[in-house]
Parts: sequence; structure tokens; C-alpha cells
Amino acid sequence: MDSCIRAKPVFFTLVSKLFCMPSHYLTTFGLVISKASKMNCKLKSYTALLLLLLLVSSCASPTRRTIIGLNELLVSTEQQFAFDDRIELWDVSVHSDSGQFSLIGNLTSQEAFDVLEEALDQLFPEVENRIILHFEDGDGTLVNALVNNSVIHLRKEPSSTKELVTQARLGAPVRILKTDGGKSLIQVPDGYIGWVNTAELHLVDGDELATYKEAEKLVFTAQYGMAFSEPNENSMPVTDLVIGNIVCKVSEESGFTQIKYPDGRLGWVNSKELVPAGEVFFKSTLKENLVQTALRFNGIPYLWGGTSSKTIDCSGLICNIYFMNGIQLPRDADMQALIGKELTTSMAPDGLEAGDLLFFGRKATAEKEENVTHVAMYIGDGEYIHSAGWRERVSINSMDSTRENFIERYPEIFVRAVRILDEEYDGFRPIPENVFYKEIISSTE
Repeated sequence: MDSCIRAKPVFFTLVSKLFCMPSHYLTTFGLVISKASKMNCKLKSYTALLLLLLLVSSCASPTRRTIIGLNELLVSTEQQFAFDDRIELWDVSVHSDSGQFSLIGNLTSQEAFDVLEEALDQLFPEVENRIILHFEDGDGTLVNALVNNSVIHLRKEPSSTKELVTQARLGAPVRILKTDGGKSLIQVPDGYIGWVNTAELHLVDGDELATYKEAEKLVFTAQYGMAFSEPNENSMPVTDLVIGNIVCKVSEESGFTQIKYPDGRLGWVNSKELVPAGEVFFKSTLKENLVQTALRFNGIPYLWGGTSSKTIDCSGLICNIYFMNGIQLPRDADMQALIGKELTTSMAPDGLEAGDLLFFGRKATAEKEENVTHVAMYIGDGEYIHSAGWRERVSINSMDSTRENFIERYPEIFVRAVRILDEEYDGFRPIPENVFYKEIISSTE
């Protein structure tokens, strides 16, 4: 038995008698604690929560106790397994119809689903489980749509006026979690969740996804460009394109390649701006290649939530650099700060190599948790490249205080440097091992 739940049965029995509550309700929290023990849970917080619940629900009617028990189960489970709404969908609630209770909604955490299912089976057998689990492991229909514009905006809420949380690029595999009117809540390969215009997606079934997987795919490698209606740059544009866009090859003519979009549209692109997708997906990640990729983003405008070469934020820049070199990273700076090998907590170039990541924000103290808010990439010679809101563009700065491009406040807010190259894949993956990209990469790419 997990150490988190080694409370004596006598204690549970005594408390249940004192507060007129059936002792089996107490084990609801044991289930959550057991599952959460892998995440270093603290029994004290659950004990306090439990006592508060007992005080509130003592000698309440059976119906009232059921409602309280179910709601507390949901709160505790969400706090443990779906606390980061950037990458986890949690939309679960208690529903009552003529005295019949059920849990309804959607979630993406397998662990959370298992906890709820076990609790209902053992403690609330009369309660129906109507929760929809959206699988994480790549089995079944993980990918059900492809991005159909050069760049699409994922927002916090289903409105074009709400916060931009991230972006996704043409051809990327995504999964639609739910649809509301003309908006869809989707999850993208780095795990991020947000609302997009449904019209910007091309929905695919199993057969169409298999066709896309086996098609000859290309990646657009210029920072920005156009697809044209004819193999001629003076012809009508079809769409714009940005680095990392994925398209299918149709034919070649006069230095142009005819491409096919997910929805079947056709366009012509300068062949020099395209490479076989396998050259990106399976690319060996080398220091010099990372620097070459990074420098091509210099001067691109900053945008919170941006992940494209039109506009980009700090972690979006790092994601692009590594993606074009075969690695799918977590989306945000605080997530990226938890992967790889820590090198130093002092802002100095000693021991750093090109491609190492530099993190800024607030170091952990006895009173406050660490708070990483910015990331840059070291490019050698004491310099780093980053997309910074205060400059409103991607720029190169120095660690050397004698240089003109030194930022005086950065050493004060430096958190640590991390190396990803040649480190164990923990929290990040080569593109072909990402569960989303696995479903669109063929064995011949």
C-alpha cells in the first residue's frame, strides 16, 4: 500500500461515527491519494480537505452527501491530474436527472479517468460515468484533423477577441476535442489546447489520414513565401507559407513544385523552398544547424503566443529552431526549463555550447516557487538569440557587460542554463516519436 494512505482504519471509523458519515466515503480520497502519490502528494493537505468536507456534510441527507462527495472527488482529481489547463482538458461536472446522478464531460488525462472510474465503481455504483476520454497514447483516432492555413491561432476561449495562447502551422496533425458553433477546441502536437475557427481545419477520417500518411510530403524551409496558381511568381497567389509548413507533392515543372493542401487545393511553390519532409523529421540535431536556423529568425516581430515566422514569442522561437532540426519541444519556457541537463545557475558563457537554452525569471526561494518567464538560445561567443517583448522582435544579445548588446538586468533574473543535445529524451521527443506525428509519418520518409 502506498505510504500516502497508511492511515489506520480505526481513525476512519471513529471520524465517520463522530460526523454521522459512512466510513466508505473516506476511501474516495484514498483513491485519489494513491494515484497522486507518484506525484509526491502531501497527505496533510488531503487530511485538512477531508476534515473540512466532513464538517460541511455531517448528518446531511444521503442525496446531499452524494453531491458533496462527487464534487470533492472532482476537485481533488482535477488538482492532481489536470492542474495545467494549457495541456490538459478538464470539463467534468456532476449531472442530476430525476434523482439519477452521473458524471458528464470531457478530459484528456488517462490517470484522471481511471481515478474517477474506480471511485464510481467502488463508492458510487449508482452514479453513471458519461465522461468522454480523449486518448493520449496514439491508439484509436488520436488525429482527426489537419491544419489547413499557413498559420492558425489557438485562443483561450472560443472567440477571436480572446487571448492568443499559441499557433499551429499548415499540415500539422491535430485532434478536435469538441466543437461549438464555428469554433473547435483542438490539441496540437506539443500538447497545447486552444480554440480555433473550425473552417481553418480539414477534418480527416481513418482512410484519409492513411492516405495523407503515405503521400510524399514536403516541408517549406523559407522563412516566408507564397504558393501560386501557376508555375510562375507573377501568377495569382493561392496562399502564403511559413517555415515548417507541411504540404504534399504532386509534380514538378520549370523549377516549381505543385503542392496539394489538406483540403485538396493546389498551388505552385519555388522548388528551392521545399525539402522532403523526412529531411526535417529525421534530421540529426547538430549545434551548427541549430545556430543557422536560429539566425534566420533575427528581426522577426515579437507576439505573445506566436509560433510562426510571421510573429513569434520567446518559447515559440525555440520550438521552431528545434523542430526544423528534428526535435519536438514542450511549448512554453517554464515547460522547457524542466527538460534536459542543468548546466549552471550563473549567467556566464563558461561551459556553454551552441544550442543550450538559457532561462530567465525568478529563482526559487524559501518563500516563493521558481517562475520561469523567458527563454533564449546560446549561439556561441558569449551571445544568445531570443524573442523579447521589450524589443518587440527577435534579437541577439551578449553576456559580456562590455559589449553594446548587453542587457543589464538579465544576470539578475537568470535562472539556469540547460542542455538538450545528446541528452536522454525526457519531456521532449524526436519528431517521429511524437504521438501526433507518428500518425502522419510513413515508413518511407
